[in-house]
Amino acid sequence: MELLIAKEDLQYAIAAVERAVGNKNTLPVLGGVLITAAGGQACFRATDLELAMECTVNAEVREEGEAVIPGRRFAAIVRLLPGGSITISGGEDQVILRYRGGEQRLPCFDASEFPMLPSRQGELEGSIAARLFRRLVRQVGIAAASDEVRPVFTGVMTELTPERLSMVATDTHRLARGSGSWQGSGSGSLLIPNRTLQEVARLAVNDEDDILFSAGRNQVYFRFANLTVTSRLIMGQYPDYHAVIPDESAWCSELCAPRLPMIEALERAALLVRDGGRLRGNIVRLELSADGLRLAAEAPELGNLYEELEGTVSGEPLQISYNVRYLLDALKALEGERVRMRLSGETTPGLVLPDTETEAGAETDFLYLLLPVRINR
Repeated sequence: MELLIAKEDLQYAIAAVERAVGNKNTLPVLGGVLITAAGGQACFRATDLELAMECTVNAEVREEGEAVIPGRRFAAIVRLLPGGSITISGGEDQVILRYRGGEQRLPCFDASEFPMLPSRQGELEGSIAARLFRRLVRQVGIAAASDEVRPVFTGVMTELTPERLSMVATDTHRLARGSGSWQGSGSGSLLIPNRTLQEVARLAVNDEDDILFSAGRNQVYFRFANLTVTSRLIMGQYPDYHAVIPDESAWCSELCAPRLPMIEALERAALLVRDGGRLRGNIVRLELSADGLRLAAEAPELGNLYEELEGTVSGEPLQISYNVRYLLDALKALEGERVRMRLSGETTPGLVLPDTETEAGAETDFLYLLLPVRINR
């Protein structure tokens, strides 16, 4: 194998696939990036058997072939190479990098041991605008769990119809749901790892791109620009999230407030309560009354905070405590000037919603359900 490639193209391709390089696998070859040179292009592939990523860029192919180079080391080297063209040659037991003013030799793995990537055909197919996809993932993915003890909660339940795509995530303390229009064939539900969706959103930076999507029984595939992302689906029974969303008759109080000033106040409170100890750490209290909205926070030996915030309250007066980080996540996921909160009691779930008056015509429907924290006063 021998190819000539621009440094910026090489760095782009390696950065795109590097996060799929395995680092906890018993197969050493999964720690590498497979480079295939053919037909005037260089294809870079990496996989940890759960997630696979592929990026194809233009290159001057002088000799077709392939090589598997240690991924993370290669990525670190490429970032530090001088600009200009880089020659990559070899492939059996080592590769040679030649660049302006020097060269490096790297050992490589046996390319025949690199696993074949799965077929990209599925029963469910469709496309969604990259801008809309990123927004859905940003709004919903915040509620997915990071603890893999219960794998189903690390996934995002993705529900598809021919015209609509919905995403739901929960870590059992909060739940986020968003939906938007897409063009698809067939209907179904898939539990996609949040990690996979975050990687696709990270790479799909061009608003003009459409993300092509297909899914089979165990795999899901995303294709856009010169990139392909393949992932295993999570197997397991996702909870019936519809049952935990209160209906309209449950609300006893509603708050409508400017979003950014509320975020700023909560961040001030977060500075105080983040070191508040195991029992009261990260907890703030919202006080709703006919006079408006007040925010309270306290931490033993550190002090307390009490602020009056702009907001309109309707319904019953209420005092309710939340994990400040979860509440901030919800407010930052929204984009409008105002936020609406619908509350059903001090110990029952409440909703954080976009203000329908200021976000009329938004591309996505979004809600964030948050469980309050019970405090013994």
